[in-house]
Amino acid sequence: MKQTENKLLSFLEKNLLWIAGAILLYLSFYARKNVLYFLSGDMKAYLISWYYQILDHHGFPSLAYRIGNYNIPYHFLMCVVAQFRGEAVYLIKYLSIFFDYVLALACALVVRAAVPVHRKDRNLLTFAAFFLTLALPTVFINSAIWGQCDAIFTSFLILSIWGFIKDKPALGMIFYGLSLCFKLQAILLFPAVLLYYFCSKKFSLLHFLWIPAMMAITSLPGVYYGRSIFDFWQIYKEQAEMYPYLTMDYPNIYYFVPNDYRLFSVPGIILTFSILLISYCLIIVYGQKKPYIFKDYLSFAIWTGYTCIVFLPAMHDRYGFPVEIMLVLYALIFKEMYFEAAASILIAILSYVPFLLDYTPIPMVYVAVANLILYATVTYKIWNGSLSQRLEKK
Repeated sequence: MKQTENKLLSFLEKNLLWIAGAILLYLSFYARKNVLYFLSGDMKAYLISWYYQILDHHGFPSLAYRIGNYNIPYHFLMCVVAQFRGEAVYLIKYLSIFFDYVLALACALVVRAAVPVHRKDRNLLTFAAFFLTLALPTVFINSAIWGQCDAIFTSFLILSIWGFIKDKPALGMIFYGLSLCFKLQAILLFPAVLLYYFCSKKFSLLHFLWIPAMMAITSLPGVYYGRSIFDFWQIYKEQAEMYPYLTMDYPNIYYFVPNDYRLFSVPGIILTFSILLISYCLIIVYGQKKPYIFKDYLSFAIWTGYTCIVFLPAMHDRYGFPVEIMLVLYALIFKEMYFEAAASILIAILSYVPFLLDYTPIPMVYVAVANLILYATVTYKIWNGSLSQRLEKK
């Protein structure tokens, strides 16, 4: 009996991560399945209606028409799930949930590529990246409860980071282009990609052509049914003009000014552009004495995305989703900013709840104050950890 127990214990020790992973995988899916019944306002007003319009046009032939205000790739995926002829809310959420797991895999790949082989905790961190991503309340709420698709474009954003880590810029650009094909919000990270090009000098300007190539390729299903290959441009133009509000529940600086979009929107855009332009000039000018490494890229991708959602008008409550994921990755890889990563998730939850549950546990103006303090903290730590060293060497 003792020998059998020893063998069993030995087996469990050798395969502990796999066993724990199988259990956590089941629990992650069970938790999501348990809340599929919930109908968010967006689901009632938009997504279910789009699904039945697709069914009315017999699935893929519906690509000939603009249904909803999302780009052709998402419309195509909706056509795929419509083939199963199930309950609309379930199928739409299953699509988003599938990409929760793609996102988790992307995060695991980034951690595994970024953590040196000699580090003893490499396997554990890879494991943690995958399952922590699935366990994040924002990821769970976004897909399983809300039925939104932010995990889709964020998956490709994270995969683009993985491509850059692996020194495969074409792959990085392809994934970034795919991200932009699904959601216009991916454009908020484009300045960070440009900065990586200027500072790393690892790839050609021609690699950027992969971005419009992906836009064209993913438009082909619509083109086949008669849509223009440039239809995405009109869709994104309409999206940009659709919400003339200073903030759509995102706790940023616009909670402290009158909600006058016409008065404050253009100054807000100019302010954001100026902050990024001046900052990037400093990085490029003083960055020549120190190699631009992966930590710099991830740091300034976080800071760029965070700066945009704090200072740009018309930001929605979900637009911080990629920044929150990148902060978690940063904490896992570099063992820094644990508090900031956790705080960003908490702030996001407090931003989601008023819309989803019609309940405001903390007045949003206080959440906005906390978010601005967090932004200032992240800004200080990122710039102090990168640019200060460059300035000293200069």
